[in-house]
Amino acid sequence: MKLQERSYSTKVLRPKPLIHSEDDGSLIVIATSWGQPEHAQRALDEVVKYVNAAKADVEVTSPFEFLTCLTDEVNYVRTAVLIANDMLYRSENRTQYFSGVEILALFKRGPQVAYAQVGCPSLLLQRNRQKLQPLSMGVDLSSELTETVGSLPPLPGQLLGLDPTCSIQCGHTYVREGDQLVLLACPSVATSLWTRDAYQADLGDITNRMIQESPNTPFWLGLVAV
Repeated sequence: MKLQERSYSTKVLRPKPLIHSEDDGSLIVIATSWGQPEHAQRALDEVVKYVNAAKADVEVTSPFEFLTCLTDEVNYVRTAVLIANDMLYRSENRTQYFSGVEILALFKRGPQVAYAQVGCPSLLLQRNRQKLQPLSMGVDLSSELTETVGSLPPLPGQLLGLDPTCSIQCGHTYVREGDQLVLLACPSVATSLWTRDAYQADLGDITNRMIQESPNTPFWLGLVAV
């Protein structure tokens, strides 16, 4: 997997995510801190450490159950995110909230891409010569109040590390050459993404059309060639 990414900010800022990408393209982790920036790095490091150990068949222990309804690869990223949540909660937020983290982990093995997500960015799939298909959506709570009070700064709907338990969206999909994953942290999915043709994969062009459509809305956009 190979990631191209772009951030766009206005007078309203959206925190820029930290990104880890393995040299062999097997693992991409995107973590965004709402609070202390170093907490996103710590969560990201926990996910990378566990997934790399698990995929190398190193014997790793975890207090979290492997779910038989999920593939091994999905269990790897799901468990890694749960470990990161537990670490952040116990070390930082047990008595007082300091930071929350949005995170998305993508792990590719063969034709399968497994994902685990808390908050944004949303994950969408564009198969070769087909239209965009949502896989896992992150909710920005500012979109729920826009009609009543106008445009609002970004407000994450789910965060890692605020509670001992954690709601994780996870699953997998199978990809072929020419497919592309679209990662988006924004209150809504721009019309220009839904309507673009499958061959239009230029990050700059997509970014410019999104800005023209909604110039006052900050966003982060990533395109992953699989």
